[in-house]
Amino acid sequence: MNHADFPLHDRGSAPGAATAFDRAEAAFGMIPNLTRKMATSPALAQAYLELTGLFEGCSLSAQERSVVLLTVSRFHGCDYCMAAHSMTGRMTGLPDAAVDALREDRPLVDARLEALRQFVRAMLEKRGWVDPADTSAFRDAGYSEQHVLDVILGIGLKTLSNYTNHIAGTPVDEAFAHERWTAPGSS
Repeated sequence: MNHADFPLHDRGSAPGAATAFDRAEAAFGMIPNLTRKMATSPALAQAYLELTGLFEGCSLSAQERSVVLLTVSRFHGCDYCMAAHSMTGRMTGLPDAAVDALREDRPLVDARLEALRQFVRAMLEKRGWVDPADTSAFRDAGYSEQHVLDVILGIGLKTLSNYTNHIAGTPVDEAFAHERWTAPGSS
């Protein structure tokens, strides 16, 4: 199976994804290439958009959500999502230095956001089997059990898109091409 097996659908080629296209266009002002690729499975496209809305309403702030999304995308080496979330992270007011650090997998200056980044990384590296010390450090930074579970929501959300982009070869949209990023070690 290669990337060409997953077309960039439009409304004519993916009639089962019309609802997803409508939701994406309402949310983003465009139909992102990710939604177009996901449209091969209308259920996946709908699930991703639904989870996006739920994640946006969770207990994490917009900047904290950006840290989660960028950390997961960096961990998975997702060129598409790193570009998209670099742009949206800056739009949330996340400082350029923080976005750049996340893109380069460097520690954040803000201690609370760094604790979040470290917890997300621990969750990913340990596949959810974090040590009590990982959870304690996260809680000591002012986060709660709800935040722990909302991090899991963000990881699930980004895993759907990161894996889709890997297997489907989703091209970066022009809207955030200026934030293009390439995973270290890839050609």
